[in-house]
Amino acid sequence: MNLDWNAVILGLLATCLFAECIVLFVRVNSLKSKMESNAESIRNAERLEYEKKSNKLEMMLKERELEIKAEYEEMLLLAKNAKHEQDERLAEIKIELENAKFSKERADGEYRTYKKLGSELQLIKENYLDKLARFAKVKESDIDEIRREAKVEIQKKCAEELAPYKRELLEKSKRDVDETARRVLMDAMQRLSPQMPQSATATIVKIPDEAMKGRLIGKEGRNIRSFEFETSTTVVIDDSPDTVMVSSFNPTRRAIAKLALETLVADGRISPSTIEQAVASAREKVGQNLRDLGEQTISSLGLVCSSDDIKTAIGRLSLHLSLNQDTLAHSIEVAKLASYIASELGCDADIARRAGLFHDIGKGISNSDSSHARAGAELLRKEGESMVVVNAVESHHGEVPAESIYSTVVQIADTISATRVGARMEAVDGYISRVKTLEKIAMDFAGVSNAYVLQAGRELRVIVSPEAIDDVQAGDLIEKIRETIEKKTSNSIPVRITLIRQRRWTDVARA
Repeated sequence: MNLDWNAVILGLLATCLFAECIVLFVRVNSLKSKMESNAESIRNAERLEYEKKSNKLEMMLKERELEIKAEYEEMLLLAKNAKHEQDERLAEIKIELENAKFSKERADGEYRTYKKLGSELQLIKENYLDKLARFAKVKESDIDEIRREAKVEIQKKCAEELAPYKRELLEKSKRDVDETARRVLMDAMQRLSPQMPQSATATIVKIPDEAMKGRLIGKEGRNIRSFEFETSTTVVIDDSPDTVMVSSFNPTRRAIAKLALETLVADGRISPSTIEQAVASAREKVGQNLRDLGEQTISSLGLVCSSDDIKTAIGRLSLHLSLNQDTLAHSIEVAKLASYIASELGCDADIARRAGLFHDIGKGISNSDSSHARAGAELLRKEGESMVVVNAVESHHGEVPAESIYSTVVQIADTISATRVGARMEAVDGYISRVKTLEKIAMDFAGVSNAYVLQAGRELRVIVSPEAIDDVQAGDLIEKIRETIEKKTSNSIPVRITLIRQRRWTDVARA
């Protein structure tokens, strides 16, 4: 029996295909049910999330509604209170207006009564004068002359009687003002600890051993000559152990020479070429150090400044001396004093401190043809500094008028710092000139018989002739002398003026 293998194979393939279709159908139904189950769970989860968010939003809306309602009620209450206060104030203003109208009417009535009484008084006065003139048999043309003479005599007597009272009031007011000013100045000075000036002409440099002195001198002195030429200073090498001294009246040259010498000693190679290099390097380093010093100084006082020119100029003040007083230390002292005084007066201490620090900045500017006050003000103006500070700097020596109280505060602080004991050294010629000037100013006034200066130019004694000057004129004379001294002398040292008017009687009794 022959089998049809093709039919068998086809039948097997059809059976497998049918089985695959059944399997696929089962899988499809399974996936469909699974997807429907997942979709249902997702819908349930999203429904729950929506309900939660919806509930949350409803709660937030209710809370916000309550807050807005509370704010509205509060604002409504405030508006009602404000309206009530406004109504009360309006009622008070109406009452005050009615009272003012009543007072005006009353004042107008009193003024009319006063005018009427004045007219009547003038008429009575004229009638009385006419009667007096008739009784005294005085001509009518002489009445005005008598009236003028009486007026002059009354004024003279009143001036004599009021002079002691006026002098007492002025002295009392002056004492009160002096006492307040003295308290403010003493408080400011006690809060500052000044330092005495140091040596101003020489700098000591340490060396490791005595052999270094010979290397500094060099063969036939060429090293020391080269160093002195490059630095324009004098190097003193004596028997002092392990030290040499750099001498110069120029602080900048001394600073450069000291730094260059320390560099050469540390390096050990000393020759004219290394000396030239060390001096050039020292110049650059000193310039940078001065800028850093200016920045540190400004920061230490709690101030802010972004200008490199101002910082460098402030640093250069450390190399400038005014009668042996370090100008940078003087500027810091003036800044602190000005700050303390401004605080006592209820002014801005920062502005006063800034103006006090910058008041002598012009001394740190090289190649300036104008005074240090004007040069400093010009630099500050160019760098955008406030006009209050610029005017305080420019006016601290009276070259321009002061425009604010800070200018006066800086002038006072500058005077305190410059005139405190030991701050500066005054040359003999300047002292003699000061004494002669003060004596001449006093002697130029009429009625002064003698004048002499005491206490190193800080007190002026003026003796007047009692026949030429009376008590009233003596008070006016001392004021004129004070004003003349303030105008003609530029020295900031205060002068105490004592005027003496003395009369003596001498007689001889014979037994």
